[in-house]
Amino acid sequence: MLRILLADDEPLVLIGLQGMLEWEKLGYTVCGTARNGKIALEVIEREQPDIVIADVKMPVMDGLALAHACHEKGPLPVFIMLTSSEDFTYARRAIEAGVVDYLVKMELTPKSLCDALARAAEQVKKEKALHDPMPTPTEMEAGLRTLQDRFLIRLYAGLIPDEEHLQQELKGLKLHLDSPCLVVACCEILPSNAGMTSEQQLKLNLACCRMLETTLQNYLPTHATGTDVLHCNVLFSLQAEPPEGLKAFLEPLLKKASQIVYNYFSVRLLWAVGRPAAAPLSLSRRCRELDTLRVLLSEGEPILFAGDIENDATASKLQTVAQVKAYIRDHLSEKLSLADVAAVFNFSPGYLSQLFGRYGGGFVEYITEVRVAAAKEMLEKGDKKIYEIAEELGFESSFYFSKVFKKSTGLSPREYQQK
Repeated sequence: MLRILLADDEPLVLIGLQGMLEWEKLGYTVCGTARNGKIALEVIEREQPDIVIADVKMPVMDGLALAHACHEKGPLPVFIMLTSSEDFTYARRAIEAGVVDYLVKMELTPKSLCDALARAAEQVKKEKALHDPMPTPTEMEAGLRTLQDRFLIRLYAGLIPDEEHLQQELKGLKLHLDSPCLVVACCEILPSNAGMTSEQQLKLNLACCRMLETTLQNYLPTHATGTDVLHCNVLFSLQAEPPEGLKAFLEPLLKKASQIVYNYFSVRLLWAVGRPAAAPLSLSRRCRELDTLRVLLSEGEPILFAGDIENDATASKLQTVAQVKAYIRDHLSEKLSLADVAAVFNFSPGYLSQLFGRYGGGFVEYITEVRVAAAKEMLEKGDKKIYEIAEELGFESSFYFSKVFKKSTGLSPREYQQK
């Protein structure tokens, strides 16, 4: 609430002003009144109003003298002047005194007063912003963190055009990007509760990012940046590629961090880890390479390294598996035999089985995993019967669905729903 002082030597004017508006509803509170400028100055020193509505002509000290006296000490309060005269001399003197508005009493209406108050409130806002105290160390740290995250998101997306722009934007950001071995990993967050709101997902993402960063910083410089409500990128800065290999070094750390996050928040994490980059501007290319890898992640295979892709032929096969997996997810209600899906992609069943066995964790296993995951989400929503879920997800019968679900989760569909 902005605090308002009313100053006028006519009692009826003061009463009229107080009754003209519903002050509280408009965001103002009348903190006092005064019958002359001297009393008004004393009230201003005591009550510290944001806005003063004062008559130009008052005994002892007039309104303009009051405004001058106040503005010698500082920009607040802001003044709105009332007068019975339309003499431009008063208006000019009011402007010289730093008054934001000049209103003729005989023409005063609730609307004109509201408009004047709005202009005064905007001036108060600007003055307070200009004279606010310096941010605290905590606020400075939070601001720096925001700038770091924004910069890294742009870097990952390839929006930093060249080395010159990179160095200009890096100034003061305190990021470890001068290391000769930079590795970015994309982390997907799988909440245990599929019914979370967007706000809850955002809070979970922020909490997971901070937990991952805190844990992994015990071993190497790490910066985790949320990219959307269910994903974050984790940047590792190493002085050299580990002698035992990147996978042998990072995989145990990622497993440990994932377990800690699970213990705190009951969420699973899936990791796609890029190949090392020797310079920051190469990170966007490394991030693009992870797109194919991310599609192949599953709870059965939660950590994959781009370095495991030996050549372009392997990358092509991974892309094919990713496309088949996407087809499966989009057609869960249909019959999804190996032969039928192979025919869609013009493969032989044997080739598709071999391809999935090497790069996809097994054809039947993947279909089961996706169907069970979808069933969990439907059971948690609770708006479908078990036989309806079985039918919608392409199971032969509700009995077979229950058998597969229990084998995968250890619980029957009804037990899972109740739990």
